[in-house]
Amino acid sequence: MSDDLYDQVRRAVVQLLGPRPSPERRLQLARELRALADQQERMAAREGGGAAPATAAPAAAERVPGMYIRIAYDPDPLTGARRVRFSIGKQIWYELGSPERIDAQRVGGEIWVVSALSGKVGYQLMMGGSLPSCIVPDSSPLAQLGPGRYAMRMRAGAAVVGERVA
Repeated sequence: MSDDLYDQVRRAVVQLLGPRPSPERRLQLARELRALADQQERMAAREGGGAAPATAAPAAAERVPGMYIRIAYDPDPLTGARRVRFSIGKQIWYELGSPERIDAQRVGGEIWVVSALSGKVGYQLMMGGSLPSCIVPDSSPLAQLGPGRYAMRMRAGAAVVGERVA
């Protein structure tokens, strides 16, 4: 990398971090930069006709606790109909800004979970249990996931659903 390019990237990183960044913010930015670098390598390989470099999936020990969601099927107490319960790990919830409401959106082939900013938008999180959770309708992208636990990662201020881990 040339000195000029390095200086430009470094200035952008310093600006993104802001004054007195927390260690969590530094780690979040590092993860986002790695994702961008991987994307650029894949694009270059595709345009150049070569194979994309193999990237190993992070080992389970490298995952940050609380960076997951859980999908469970619960029966409705009145009708017995299937309901989809969505629970979000505390770390993801904190990184989203500890929202009272969240929304799920399909972005390309991924599902992004974002904090909902106002009143009736999204799904109201219940804080009664150990994890923030809500019931999502069958039309939600989250309802398309099977029951289980899914890894999450932060990208551009949104939590992105990853692979199933349990």
